[in-house]
Amino acid sequence: MKNTVVLISLGGTIASLPDSSGRAVAGALSGKELMDTLKIESDGQVEVITLFQKPSNALTTSDLLQLRTLCLEQAERPEVAGLVVSQGTDTLEDTAYFLDTTLALTDTALVVTGAQRVPYAPGSDAGPNLRDAIKVAGSTEARGAGTVVVFNEEIHSAASVRKVSSYQLNGFASPGVGPLGFVDGDEVRLNHRLQRSSTIVPGEQLPRVDILPVAIDASPALLEASVASGTQGLVLDAIGRGHIPPSWIEPLGNAISRGIPVVVASSTHWGRIAEVYEYPGSLAEQVSLGALKANHLNARKARLRLMCALSGNTPIEQSIFA
Repeated sequence: MKNTVVLISLGGTIASLPDSSGRAVAGALSGKELMDTLKIESDGQVEVITLFQKPSNALTTSDLLQLRTLCLEQAERPEVAGLVVSQGTDTLEDTAYFLDTTLALTDTALVVTGAQRVPYAPGSDAGPNLRDAIKVAGSTEARGAGTVVVFNEEIHSAASVRKVSSYQLNGFASPGVGPLGFVDGDEVRLNHRLQRSSTIVPGEQLPRVDILPVAIDASPALLEASVASGTQGLVLDAIGRGHIPPSWIEPLGNAISRGIPVVVASSTHWGRIAEVYEYPGSLAEQVSLGALKANHLNARKARLRLMCALSGNTPIEQSIFA
């Protein structure tokens, strides 16, 4: 009988304590201390594993691979209904999408959550978010839905969720898509599910892939320096429907000719990129040189997907971004 939820604690604001300066020390609490501090109770069995005690800006790709292995191990246990990963919110969407990309769990829920306010602050969302995440992970509704983010009583797909506020309690949203469902007291409701991209099994180490931001008259020197210093892939955080300055085209072509895969994403909050314009620096010109389209993914998610593909045996082609 699936009646156990496993909480995997990584640290972050949700597990903070104050130091002598009055500032928060993210990840000071272990997973068990977090559960005890927040007085979390559940109808089912909850087991706690403290994997890391870090602020989320300190998480590494090696940490993500270790987390993936732990999730696989726990999901293989027949009594485990779901997994909850708690961490800092700065890179929460990255962790969630990495897990969604690399794990094809069909009978185990996988939930990622955190908090915008430290647990000792008035009106903290740490307790409510963790309680809701455990409810979702223990429910049958979330099984097979891919990795989801539970925050502020909403359930979001890892593929669409973004951190949209640096401090407000409604810190996460899915621009253009909306939440998959909600948590209302004891009720967990998923109104719909998004079509998931194919699962990519990563290798033992994720390679370096750089994100390059695009702005008016941005210098191509950053692109050239990235290639010269050894990046194994590039993601262009392009403007509009996937455009870059005309001055970037020559070094972009040089990078692609050297075998460096280049993926183009849009810096907008919502909307697919598309080859609808014909001018220097357009997406059409980049694709003609061999660039790949991230389509609906933002740059951070496209980077993770490219890293996973490069690390394993997945061919680097347009279909991995479908």
